[in-house]
Amino acid sequence: MNEYYLLTFESTHAAISTEKLLKPAGVTIMPVPRFISASCGISVRISPDRRNTAEKIFRESSNLTPDEYAYYHINTGGSETVCDRLEDIK
Repeated sequence: MNEYYLLTFESTHAAISTEKLLKPAGVTIMPVPRFISASCGISVRISPDRRNTAEKIFRESSNLTPDEYAYYHINTGGSETVCDRLEDIK
């Protein structure tokens, strides 16, 4: 099973800014998967082992409000993909 966390955004600017902000946490930028709907189409992927670091940086340094992003936990494996929307990063 492939597990990761995903941030999606309402604007391309927010996606690119967050990717730059979270670069020290080893995040990658990727298209938003088809099973998730998002306005700008760009998302930031966070590996499970870097989640705490990424969340800490985001909490301390991001100016985004909860209505500007969505946070997901994704598990893919076999024929099933499980996508759970998480609470905002506080």
